Amino acid sequence: KFLLGSLLAALAVADLVAGSTPVPDTSEKCLACEDSMNQFIDTWSNETTVADILTEMQENCKAYPYLQQQVCDKLAEVFVQIPPGLIKGMDSLAWPYPEAMCATLLQCKVNCCAADAPPEQVHLSLTGSDRTRMAVTWVTLNPSASFVLYGTSAEDLDMKVQGGIDTYVAAGWVGTIHRAVMVDLEPGTMYFYKVGDPTAPEGAQWSETFPFTPALAGATLTYAVVADMGYGDASDYTIQALKDLVNAREVHAVIHSGDISYADGYEPHWDNFFNKIEFIAARVPYMVTPGNHEFWYNFSAYKHRFTMPGVYGHSENDGRTTEGSGDNMYYSWDSEFVHFLALDSESLVDTAYFSTAEQAWIRKDLRNVDRSTSPWVVAHFHRPAYCSSDHACLDTAPDSGSKTNAYYVKRVVEDVFYDNKVDLVLQGHVHAYQRTFPVYQEQATSTNYTAPTAPVYVLQGGSGNREGNKGSYPAPEDMPAWSAAARTEVGYGLLTVSETSLDWKFFSSALDEATPGQLLDEMTITR
Repeated sequence: KFLLGSLLAALAVADLVAGSTPVPDTSEKCLACEDSMNQFIDTWSNETTVADILTEMQENCKAYPYLQQQVCDKLAEVFVQIPPGLIKGMDSLAWPYPEAMCATLLQCKVNCCAADAPPEQVHLSLTGSDRTRMAVTWVTLNPSASFVLYGTSAEDLDMKVQGGIDTYVAAGWVGTIHRAVMVDLEPGTMYFYKVGDPTAPEGAQWSETFPFTPALAGATLTYAVVADMGYGDASDYTIQALKDLVNAREVHAVIHSGDISYADGYEPHWDNFFNKIEFIAARVPYMVTPGNHEFWYNFSAYKHRFTMPGVYGHSENDGRTTEGSGDNMYYSWDSEFVHFLALDSESLVDTAYFSTAEQAWIRKDLRNVDRSTSPWVVAHFHRPAYCSSDHACLDTAPDSGSKTNAYYVKRVVEDVFYDNKVDLVLQGHVHAYQRTFPVYQEQATSTNYTAPTAPVYVLQGGSGNREGNKGSYPAPEDMPAWSAAARTEVGYGLLTVSETSLDWKFFSSALDEATPGQLLDEMTITR
């Protein structure tokens, strides 16, 4: 029985990645670069060759006087470590070479997809709190018209909107990003839609037809929560579990709190990721915040490939603005009974950072939350304020005594969250799971979740990526008093929101002798 289950699961995840096959760049410039890079790799990945180069360099150093010879020898030792270090770094980023190297040097183009392929990488997102609107984003290789046909019958898509196109220039990526907003939707009604261009060549005109349902007012909704989830095999079972939940209509949106795709500068890995999640993201809104793995090229891929609230500059009818940064970096959105605060905790140099403008916006946004319609407030972003399984969790670095990212995050957001009665904070970055008691300034304010007076912090940063999860936590007696639960399995969270409760569950994604989706932790916050 176990072997049969394993085989079926393997067949399921093998079918996760769709999308067309891009045509490689065969230009003279690209081929010349790839030849040179192959020679570079062959030379500097061969330990014997590297040793011979060092010997030759040190032999040449003997021509200098003694002191200069000593300096020359040391410089030679340093020099021969640089190319192997670059190769090791590319390996750690899962860059295929020579393709990634030449694309980064802008000597090769990397196409998103095939020219004759239908639209792909389709994903939905909310535009704010207006349930009658739904944004959709997709990709084609060449510029074309951006149409969405939709309706309440898959056989009669009798509504149409036209959107626009976008792109970005980074690391040789070539593609066209389309976005549009479906309007006049009836909450609680199932719709069907497809995206494309009726004037495109036969076979490349339209995507497949996808279903989706705008949230019904007053409904209890469930959100899948992931972070640090990449394009590679490590996320297969998490994505398969989410696919099953979406297919069963048990999840109404996904929240991905940073480290999205693990492309790390090699743009085709973004394409792989979006194709891998398309079954999920084309059916329910996929809401994101940036992580440190998105910082390449000033977050260009992240800023252009998503359509979060504010991209269209849409203000809510009640006058409260949810635009945030306007470029996907930070924003807020309202769903049933909950106000979500989606924040940017990142800098261009891979450190925790909240700009002065963002900090002012956070305070303004929280002041304006209407708790009569949004009794709950949930913040989601990447860097953790509270965790205890990694150096990133410590307030002070043990080796240098300097303040860390966790200290900075707490210093910036903890007081404003506490003062404005934020209920739950969802974090990622550290590849593990941890739940706190209600906590403020390192002190648990209670050991239950009935009418808490401080936020609860959940670290859920282990949804499957090539770096793996943290192997262990400190011994129980060494854990801080504010820590309520901790796990190291790859998994995902489910947050169910009703008017009177926030119900949180954490599940394992791994296939075992039971089933994927084993419940590992849970809590319920009530008033």
